Amino acid sequence: MTKLLSFRASQVIALALLWPSFTVAQGAQSSAASQETLPRDCALIKDGVQRLACYDSITNPTAARDHASEKQIEGAERATDTLAPDGESRNDVAGDSGTDDPDEGAMTNMVDRYMKAEKALFSFSGGFISYRPTYIMPITWMDDPNQAAVSPRLGTTGYDYDLENEEAKYQISFKVPLLTGLLEDRTTLWFGYTQRSFWQVYNQDDSAPFRETNYEPEIFLRHQMNWSLGAVTLSGVTVGLNHQSNGQSEPRSRSWNRVMASAGFTHDRWLFVLEPWYRIPEDSEDDNADIERYLGHANYNIVYKLAEDRTFSLKLMNNLRSDNRTSIEFGYSFPMGDTIKGFFQYYNGYGESLIDYNHRIERFGLGIMLNDWL
Repeated sequence: MTKLLSFRASQVIALALLWPSFTVAQGAQSSAASQETLPRDCALIKDGVQRLACYDSITNPTAARDHASEKQIEGAERATDTLAPDGESRNDVAGDSGTDDPDEGAMTNMVDRYMKAEKALFSFSGGFISYRPTYIMPITWMDDPNQAAVSPRLGTTGYDYDLENEEAKYQISFKVPLLTGLLEDRTTLWFGYTQRSFWQVYNQDDSAPFRETNYEPEIFLRHQMNWSLGAVTLSGVTVGLNHQSNGQSEPRSRSWNRVMASAGFTHDRWLFVLEPWYRIPEDSEDDNADIERYLGHANYNIVYKLAEDRTFSLKLMNNLRSDNRTSIEFGYSFPMGDTIKGFFQYYNGYGESLIDYNHRIERFGLGIMLNDWL
């Protein structure tokens, strides 16, 4: 029975991680079947290999090369040297300023391209769209597992087993637009969902239990701006309602509700996201009334695109109190072959999971990035 449950759990995880891609593929197949493929349809495909295959299915490049002279082929190859890998000019990727600085305006253009691809992808497929980073780390190591979780109201509660220092961690995140076609072009209403799980998969003596899972549904309004503010560009702002809980009963129950906002700023290859929140007050049954003493009132996110397939990210939290509790999360994604990205993550602080909101955790993890920041 234990092996059967473990096998079914692995199936559920795999299905959850692959569901967005499956939905997109399903939508693309149904659209292709309903009408003849045109070149403008190929332009909507984000993946370069699939986009090229779409064009090849229409234009028959083999026949074109057979009838072209060697001089014509050489001229076409020289022309493509001025293009970036995604088909846009190198000047467009670097920025619109016309300077020789390859970094100037790079992140602004990446964000713009992401917004356009996001809109085209949903219009084309009707599937889920990536939201926050989605990754799976089969192996992580934490320095001091929280063997006895504490709540001001519910007291101390332990586990029915001893926590291992090694465990798997994964996060899935997607969003779906709402009221499409009713709002003006730069304003969109979204439903978002993020799930983060911690799995004691190496604890085979205790049936490899899931130690903690946090569920975070939210609804938010986003407005794209592109306002130049001197050295930085204000790309967009959001405001919405956010709920986060671990879905457990007392005495392990933890949850809170917030009004959240965000503002994204770009500069060269940098993206800065300020994400303040206001916690909605709860009654006397609050499971974690002192959570703001540990997590503060905002996230501070910094993203640096070293290259199209290499990304550094840093998330900071600070309670801005005299006891100065600070938490950091550092991530680095890098290519592993042509289609897979590796991912390294380091966490030191509070609130990595709700059950550990008031316990400092230090963790190192290594795995695979499925959807990055951009």
